[in-house]
Amino acid sequence: MRARDRLVRWLPAIVASSMLWLGSVWAADQPLTGITVTGTGVVWAEPDQAVVEVGWTGVEALAGEAVAQASGAIEAIRDALERLGVAAHDTRTTSYLVWREERWDERGEPHLLGYRVSHNLQVVVRDVDRVGEVITAATAAGANHVGGITFTVADRRAFEAEARSLAVDAARDRASQLAELSGLTLGPALGIEEVGQGVPTALEAALDMGGLGGAGVAAGRHAVEVVVRITFDARR
Repeated sequence: MRARDRLVRWLPAIVASSMLWLGSVWAADQPLTGITVTGTGVVWAEPDQAVVEVGWTGVEALAGEAVAQASGAIEAIRDALERLGVAAHDTRTTSYLVWREERWDERGEPHLLGYRVSHNLQVVVRDVDRVGEVITAATAAGANHVGGITFTVADRRAFEAEARSLAVDAARDRASQLAELSGLTLGPALGIEEVGQGVPTALEAALDMGGLGGAGVAAGRHAVEVVVRITFDARR
């Protein structure tokens, strides 16, 4: 009888404990009541450096001759840039390719025309006002390829912080409007995530290489963009 009495007394406690545990699991599985929005912040900055790609490409009958020609051209380009004040560590090879140039006749037979070598350099220009000089010096030294010019900000941290603040404000404003339209009361943020930064862009950038006698380059303005996603508590 005593064992039975103890069992009877413990059963309600076990049942109550199980109900509490199941209740907590059920609550944890329920989706949060909230509003999820994204916000974008953009800050325009004056670029203080540029990245330019210059290089040489050519064809020779023998692979060794093509390699030697490319090496001589790139060495001349590097020397010209160093004389202009570009530091050696601001110039690096981004691609180096060697391949056969062939022509097919009417019978579909390949005929070797020679070997082509392509050697490209990435040049960091610390003074955006001298980008034109850098391009002119490189082409005068033998560069026959000039790639894309990208204007950037060397230290983006302060601009990113400002853009991040603007992005959060924009997200909060959007959530407030959605809450008002839905008859909800907006609460605190439940979670926040930085989902990306925009691709660097320069406004009003231009390049004129007429005759290669000079290059007029306008840096324009650089956009620093931050995007955030925030979930706010929202209840009726």
